[in-house]
Amino acid sequence: MSELPQQLLTSLVQLNPDGIVVCERGADGWPVTFVNPAFERLTGYRRHEIIGRDLRFLQAEDREQDNRARIRQALGDGKGCRALLRNYRNDGSPFWNEFTVAPIADAGGRVTHYVGFHRDASERLRFEPKAGSSREATPASTYPSLLSVLRDDRLTGLYNRAYFDELYRRDFAISQREGRRIAVLVLDIDALGSYNDTFGKAAGDSCIKRVARTIAGCLRRGSDLVGSLEGGSMVAMVHGMTADQLLPFANGVLERVREMRIHHPKSAVFRYVTLSAGVLSTVPKEDEKPENLIERANAALKEAKNAGRNKVVAAR
Repeated sequence: MSELPQQLLTSLVQLNPDGIVVCERGADGWPVTFVNPAFERLTGYRRHEIIGRDLRFLQAEDREQDNRARIRQALGDGKGCRALLRNYRNDGSPFWNEFTVAPIADAGGRVTHYVGFHRDASERLRFEPKAGSSREATPASTYPSLLSVLRDDRLTGLYNRAYFDELYRRDFAISQREGRRIAVLVLDIDALGSYNDTFGKAAGDSCIKRVARTIAGCLRRGSDLVGSLEGGSMVAMVHGMTADQLLPFANGVLERVREMRIHHPKSAVFRYVTLSAGVLSTVPKEDEKPENLIERANAALKEAKNAGRNKVVAAR
């Protein structure tokens, strides 16, 4: 089969409805060397206003976005990634930029360029991101649409870690500013390794999926957040739950998993699949960082594991 003519390839790029950008490795970042007309329409900037600039300028002053760290990591490792960022058009209006970037290497394997494919996801998400700081509140009515659209973890159906962190940090900032109480739960399937050894990886994945569905079923309020961490670990955030309420609630989640009766003959804990959990309820302090709460809950989870598993431990 013959290759497509260069003129046809150029037309395909120019007529593509997605914004296409090519960036070249520079001394300080990845300056743009090419944009197609769709990217000009997406951002409101003309070609000559974009060429030579790093696309970071599209975030304006809104730099406190977790996905920026993921992108920096991917670029540093010479890998591609998919992400969602709040960007700002030439007229200052915000939009959700959903994009994929892919590396292009030279003959020696060194990444010299990145190509990005960009589209406006605001309409699909059914709301416009609020202009200004990323610490601004997202209306509660947006969470159902986010829940249905951004559940990007293929195995569990929960938020993937990146999207969970994005929403969690936003809610944390609101609770910190307004003195509201939040609860964090880190949960992990006990003896998952031996379950996989006994029944196989496919059965293990099915187990994770069923447990994740049960956990999500316990957290049905529109403001609840549930995300997948890795393997059989999940994380959740709940608004307004006191320490006295949190322990029985978490134990109820563990009981629901035991009631599923997923047979686990090699478990040293119980004959069925079980969970362990580390939990924390607090009003975030002014100087506290959002990751601190998850770290404390995770430390409590390790205590639960060391204490025999199949139990809940509250963080100190």
